[in-house]
Amino acid sequence: MSLYLCNINSTPLLHERSGAPGLHYKTDSIDDFWSWFVKNEKRLRNFQSDPDKYLNELFIQVKKIKAGLAIEFEPPQNGIINMTVSANGDPELFQLVRDIVERAPAVKGWKFFAFRQRMPATAVKEMKLNVGQLTLDPAQMKFFPVIENQQLNIIIYAKGITEQNYNQVAYACFILLDNILGEYDCTVKVHNFDFQQMPDQAAELNDLKPFLELAGYVDAFYKQKNN
Repeated sequence: MSLYLCNINSTPLLHERSGAPGLHYKTDSIDDFWSWFVKNEKRLRNFQSDPDKYLNELFIQVKKIKAGLAIEFEPPQNGIINMTVSANGDPELFQLVRDIVERAPAVKGWKFFAFRQRMPATAVKEMKLNVGQLTLDPAQMKFFPVIENQQLNIIIYAKGITEQNYNQVAYACFILLDNILGEYDCTVKVHNFDFQQMPDQAAELNDLKPFLELAGYVDAFYKQKNN
């Protein structure tokens, strides 16, 4: 699946995700954004012809609401373009993202979503990411859950993780995590993430779970926790 993005933050995400205080913004800035969108949506349908141009226009407009927001387009399917408003994993912006999407007008040929949605494991499996000389292959990665004080923490294992490339690997892994869990669940349902070198010993490997099964594990954990 191709995605066209604006304002993707290149700063590594924090490994600990936590709640945040209230956010201040002018509500009429949301109405102004959607008014601009409605006036320009026919042009925006051509975004694939020059993604940088059209997404930069959107970035300028959405930044008037609050810096740090991101917009993603998916190529049209059956005449419908999916547009996602993202907080880039920043919990301070979550309520704002909800407000923006809740106040979206009905526009023929468009669907609007709050937060990056989950992708099927079959799609994530194909998302191999290069970090320098290292290739992160979701099909070869593992995870291990650590539960402390009823909070879920996840350790991600991959080959080739070192002290030198840790931050770059962490950033790339969060891209995969956002896709397999969805932005909201990745931020809210997992308290901490860590990233470690894949162990060599068979006994240790036996305790690890396939990365592509992470979403199912998180869902099962919360289903059991809430029962």
